[in-house]
Amino acid sequence: MPIKGLSEQKRLPRLGKLRLGIKVTNKKGTEYPKATNYFVCPDEVKKVYGEEPQSLDIIIPVEDEELWANQYYRQYSRGRGLVCKGDGEICRRMIDLGTGNDTNRDTKQIGWKDGVSCAGRACPDYQAKKCKEVMNLQFLLPRVPGLGIWQIDTGSINSIRNINNMAAMIRATCDRVSWIPLVLTLEPTVVTNPDDGKKKTVRCLNLRHEGSLGELLAASGKAKTELLITAPAEDEAPLDEPVETALIIRPDTKQAEKDTDLFPEDPPHTKAASEAAKEAAAQRKAESPGADEVEPDETQETPSPSEGEGSSLSDKTEEKEPTIKTIQALLNWVASHGKKYNLTWVKTTFSFDEKKMNTNPHECYLEIKELMGWD
Repeated sequence: MPIKGLSEQKRLPRLGKLRLGIKVTNKKGTEYPKATNYFVCPDEVKKVYGEEPQSLDIIIPVEDEELWANQYYRQYSRGRGLVCKGDGEICRRMIDLGTGNDTNRDTKQIGWKDGVSCAGRACPDYQAKKCKEVMNLQFLLPRVPGLGIWQIDTGSINSIRNINNMAAMIRATCDRVSWIPLVLTLEPTVVTNPDDGKKKTVRCLNLRHEGSLGELLAASGKAKTELLITAPAEDEAPLDEPVETALIIRPDTKQAEKDTDLFPEDPPHTKAASEAAKEAAAQRKAESPGADEVEPDETQETPSPSEGEGSSLSDKTEEKEPTIKTIQALLNWVASHGKKYNLTWVKTTFSFDEKKMNTNPHECYLEIKELMGWD
């Protein structure tokens, strides 16, 4: 007999890491990261893609973005590695157990303190460029010998946005992102340095599907395997951009112009999600031919419920729109439509963030309900 909670868990081993930069040493002997315009790969990957590949064939093995696209504010130190990890509200921070304060070079015993307030970009450490946004990507390389997970880390906000936007588009189109053949690319993007206003070209990650839409849908229709992978390794900072460089995107390249049209910086929803909502509404109308045919005004926050034409006054009951007062009530309502509908799905599919969900949960509820065609 199998061991419940153990035997059914199947985890893929981590085979190695790819990087977006190298470490170089200046004249004073100080080591610092320098971004490259290619993926820095181990030998087994170079044998397939060459010395300096700029694109890799990948497969995402799981749906849970916490595993394959883990993204947090992270702070690293030279001697201790990761010392703080937060989401903009709370963080987990390394402390000196003797003093209860942050660690320093004289710290003898260290520990982790959970539930510490995280100010995100308003944090003094972020403004001092000691902390930054980091994404840990985990994926399969189907053309490379060996079965297991490869990881790549990025500290580029533009790369994080690109990955999130394309993943949301694929999921809206195919209802999943895992076990679909994709291409991870490193593409030139023109950005502007906010410190001096000068433009420069950097390389940003992008997630692509090189086939047609029909081929994408065909690939998504194949059966997928449920696998578990370990949490990403967080022991080192990404090497694609120096910590002291903050850049704002200015999409001047031809590819960036295409991306801007397809995936705006803060998309309220994808076109595919809108089409899915229309199809769902049409299907409900076909199933209930007696329903009121009048479309509600899009600006009306609480539409009146449609009533059957043949019902009498005594049989009519007024349906009241439920009032969503908390973010937890909102997430519970979202989750009632399926396991895949969670906080991560809401944040990647719609324009609002957790702050808006906390302050205006009912407004978020109305937008989700209208776009997804949910009851």
